[in-house]
Amino acid sequence: MRRTQGFTLIELLMVILVVSVLATIAVSVFVDFGHDAKIAITKDRMNLIKLAILGDSRLVSGGKYTKPGFLAHCLVVPADLTELTNQPGAGACASDYNPHTQQGWKGPYVSTSDAEIFNDAWGEALIYDGTGRTITSSGPDQSPSTSDDIVVSF
Repeated sequence: MRRTQGFTLIELLMVILVVSVLATIAVSVFVDFGHDAKIAITKDRMNLIKLAILGDSRLVSGGKYTKPGFLAHCLVVPADLTELTNQPGAGACASDYNPHTQQGWKGPYVSTSDAEIFNDAWGEALIYDGTGRTITSSGPDQSPSTSDDIVVSF
């Protein structure tokens, strides 16, 4: 009686088929993670900017807000996002913060070490509208005014 060892061709083909199906599923899952991560990063940046403008009313110590934001200090929303990192030359925030009146520029309101803070995760500049009180990202397609835009209102 002869004993044969090894796998048949059918068994090898089935293993290759199963491995290729699993690899295809894994690749599609990882691609979706990258897309979702960029959306999450963009939303986080936009919410940080919103907090810099409005402040965080949840942070109170001794009956006073500990993070009031640009609006509370200057009594207006910034004309553009750069006013959150650089003191404006005119308007209510042209002067330094006065602790007695609790008004004036007390920035920077966002980190100046993050060069990408005013860009979305795709590298495009965020669209700021102080009048309409919105911050908009063009989203994954990088085209404004389309269905995939990400908008944060404040």
